[in-house]
Amino acid sequence: MEFQYFHGNITKEKCEELLSKVGINGSFLVRDSESIPGALCLCVFYEHLIYTYRIFRKNNGHLMIQTSEGTPRLVFRTLNDLIDNYKKPNQGLVINLCYPVNRSPYHQETQTVYVTKDEAYAIPDAGENDYIDVLPD
Repeated sequence: MEFQYFHGNITKEKCEELLSKVGINGSFLVRDSESIPGALCLCVFYEHLIYTYRIFRKNNGHLMIQTSEGTPRLVFRTLNDLIDNYKKPNQGLVINLCYPVNRSPYHQETQTVYVTKDEAYAIPDAGENDYIDVLPD
């Protein structure tokens, strides 16, 4: 996901640390759920507590969030649509979303890379230089 407030596969403890460090009511971030594969967690700071709301993907790819009882169940096409809606007050969260807690610009989501055995052990052709560049420009 390209959203800076999406932290991917971080732990609940790391999430709480990040939000508590900001310490402003309405601060939020989104992370992968640790307990439900495929679900996301919207984590919101309010009055020194972290409130977590699960976001589920429906069969058609749209998103739905768990909110307080009695609140209408809304469905959103994108994560950005969902976040924009909950920036408005009185939408069923403990507080409206105000301040995204963005991930570090150096954060890189974990990716699985598949290579063949030959590719994994191949010696790169470095030409005249004994070193190869492995970092992006």
